[in-house]
Amino acid sequence: MKKNNKGFLLVESLVVSTFVLTVIMLLYIQFSNLTINYKNSYSYNNIESLYDLSSVVKYLNKNEYNLSPFLTKTTPYVILFENNNCNTNVGLTDSFCKNLINKTGAKTIIYTDSNIDNIQKYLSENEDKKINQKFREFILKVNTPIIQNKGRLFAEFNNETYATIAMDNESYIQTLPDSDSNTSILNCTLNNIDSTKDGLYKDEYENGKCIFKGKAPNNYILFNNEMWRIISIEPDNTLKLIKNESVDKKVWDDSNSTNWTNSYIKNYLNNEYLSKLQPSISNQIINFDFNIGAVTWDNNNISNQIKKEKTKTWNGKVGLLSVSEYIRANSNDNCSSLNLNNKNFNSCKETNWIYNIVLNENNIWTISSSKGNKKGIYIVNGTNNYIDVNSSNLEYTIFPVISIKNTSNITGNGTSDNPYKIRG
Repeated sequence: MKKNNKGFLLVESLVVSTFVLTVIMLLYIQFSNLTINYKNSYSYNNIESLYDLSSVVKYLNKNEYNLSPFLTKTTPYVILFENNNCNTNVGLTDSFCKNLINKTGAKTIIYTDSNIDNIQKYLSENEDKKINQKFREFILKVNTPIIQNKGRLFAEFNNETYATIAMDNESYIQTLPDSDSNTSILNCTLNNIDSTKDGLYKDEYENGKCIFKGKAPNNYILFNNEMWRIISIEPDNTLKLIKNESVDKKVWDDSNSTNWTNSYIKNYLNNEYLSKLQPSISNQIINFDFNIGAVTWDNNNISNQIKKEKTKTWNGKVGLLSVSEYIRANSNDNCSSLNLNNKNFNSCKETNWIYNIVLNENNIWTISSSKGNKKGIYIVNGTNNYIDVNSSNLEYTIFPVISIKNTSNITGNGTSDNPYKIRG
């Protein structure tokens, strides 16, 4: 029988071609994987990117930035740098941006806590337009152990490289609070600023301080089974409170002195009044530096007034409201100085929550004394909102002011029906 050489050669050629094609495909896949791995090794955590990011960490640590209060479970990260700008709301300065971060070539830098499960879960469940797809993919690929007392930075650079690095001096948060949980966070952070006419404002004159402003902000807090109001969240995170009702009528000083440290009212508040509180309650009140510097009458410069109040301080437990604190509780810019408040006293009544608690009181004492051509102690008229100066030996109403520690064990939402409460 005659052999079909052509058919045999055809089959042989097909077998050889298939084998060669398979080898080429395997080599291509292997080469592609090597290329991808090489590209990833260059793009992710290369030496240059890690070095640049470490310089940012050094800056943050050196200046002791506390970024963890900005984190919640609903937003488990905070942007530090984006679109060539630093996030000044967390305290980063423009000079820092220009002199350091811009030099690194960073496009976006974010801070999160050590437990990156929080941000990875968030990114896998939410479409956050602030974090682009490639940056998101990098964050989701990272696998790092939880390290006590560490935060973590993630960075995307303009050259399409990415890096992440741990940082010190941050509070370790394994479980971040839900924004809608029963636990409340009272911190002076971007997350807690209301940005409304009635709410919590960043103080313009003291870094790290927030002030409640407006006609009816949600700043009610239950303390000693009594209703108080939060004046401010101080730079050290303590809460400064004023009692929501008056406690008595007394002379500021029976000898007509304007010196707070030796005054009758100071001694009354820190002895007789304080002794009436339960020991467990009075122990929660901390010593605080009250600003008691004398202020020139009818001034029109609130910044200068605050500076003058700060020229003299008294450290103690129970004090009174300062004139600048009363003025700064107003959300209306037309009421933003002693002179403007008195000039527009009738309209200024409508945008100051402190006026609402002293309403119908004849006069209430402040802690501030006056100097110059009108000497005495500043009082606020609870009938018409006018701030005046009177002799210290007169009897006027007292609204105590205290400071307490701010803790994570706070419940409520600050309304009069559901005030903040500090759990033991």
